[in-house]
Amino acid sequence: MTPLLPLRERTPRQLIVLLGVAGVLPMVACLVMAEAEHSLLIFKTYSVSIIAFLSGIWWSTALMTRDLSARMRVEVLLMSNAIVLVAVGAVIFLDDHSLLVLGLLYVFLLLGEGSHIAFRKQPHYYSRMRQGVTLLVLALHLAAYGILL
Repeated sequence: MTPLLPLRERTPRQLIVLLGVAGVLPMVACLVMAEAEHSLLIFKTYSVSIIAFLSGIWWSTALMTRDLSARMRVEVLLMSNAIVLVAVGAVIFLDDHSLLVLGLLYVFLLLGEGSHIAFRKQPHYYSRMRQGVTLLVLALHLAAYGILL
């Protein structure tokens, strides 16, 4: 992938991987600027936003996957809602320990995508990118827990 290639000239695959990796940058920035006021708040808010975004993908996947049974479709929809509710609840009620819960929710999202039939048609490159990004995001949450608290 040529780094200087304009975004509009990239293939969809390149753009998806680039955006997936770039999505981690705000978390890294919060850790780099750990002494800045509101770093922890920004980190947690951004994290919940990305969890909501990934959970929203579960909705579209459930709705667009034609060969899912009604039970499986409802399962995916309810799990995605539960993940967001747990994320928001953790930030509200667990204060700084919410970083640990948020990190684990990314792992749960990845495991769900890897195991549920609704996600079996995801491209291999996307699954590989998600694995790498999820491991990095988990490490960043653990680092934030150690640095920002």
